Amino acid sequence: MTGVRWILMPLLTSAACVAQAGWIDEAELELRFDDNLPRGQLKRDIKSDMAVAIAAEGGRGYQLTENGRLTLTMTLSATGYRQYSGLDHVDAGVGLAYRHKFGLGPLAPEARASVSATRLEYRDDGRDGWLYSAQLGIGKRITERLGLTATYEFERRKSDDVADRLLPTVAADVYDLTSRNFTLGGDYTLSSDYVLSAAYTLRDGDIVSTTLRNLPIFLASSAIAEDRVFGRNRYAYKMKATTRGASLGVSRVINDHSSLTLGYEYIDSRAEGGIDYQANIVRAIYLHQF
Repeated sequence: MTGVRWILMPLLTSAACVAQAGWIDEAELELRFDDNLPRGQLKRDIKSDMAVAIAAEGGRGYQLTENGRLTLTMTLSATGYRQYSGLDHVDAGVGLAYRHKFGLGPLAPEARASVSATRLEYRDDGRDGWLYSAQLGIGKRITERLGLTATYEFERRKSDDVADRLLPTVAADVYDLTSRNFTLGGDYTLSSDYVLSAAYTLRDGDIVSTTLRNLPIFLASSAIAEDRVFGRNRYAYKMKATTRGASLGVSRVINDHSSLTLGYEYIDSRAEGGIDYQANIVRAIYLHQF
């Protein structure tokens, strides 16, 4: 767990100091298990790992109109992996969001728009870069217990550096990624202490899969680069794919400021040439609001 301690301890110390100063709105601690971290198709390429992540978010809100509110937020997070420490990373982001509520009361529908930019710093330098996101969403509480949301998101990831090409005719910008995502979600209050949530996401865009040399993936790829995070003779391939994801979670309210969520997510990606992979992710999240 050396990698986990290396990346999380500085952030834990900083977050504690900032929270005492009253600058953090909420903090989150997550334990995550991913059974197909490199997004491999063949059994020889599938590797699992556990990660610990901590995140903090703070910001300021501005009431522009009676029903319109603008929010500026800053986030800081860090993730450490048990085995594949090259994936350890620290992220810092800033976001701007506008929410408009069409009426008064908890059942009134609302629309949201947001943009964000996040700096990504990995232990493996080849993955360093920026992540940009723009979102449009609508939400409506059908009853006091049931709420529904729909969100469209455009994401663009840009790397700092691009590795040398392995072949003159094949690009190496495997971490320059673009995607469009549409998500339908909902939550249902089971009782005063428990909330059930679910979401379905359809993603169209670039994916990255790390494998041993693989001719079918090579033929379907638009970029290839060496990836030693998962061992020698491993290569990262970028491809266009359609990805479907489904998630389910149950949250337990601990007190007025804290909650614990247990969640499961299933991911299914399919690219041209019969390339596909599946992944299962299980997570436990402790959230504290200040």
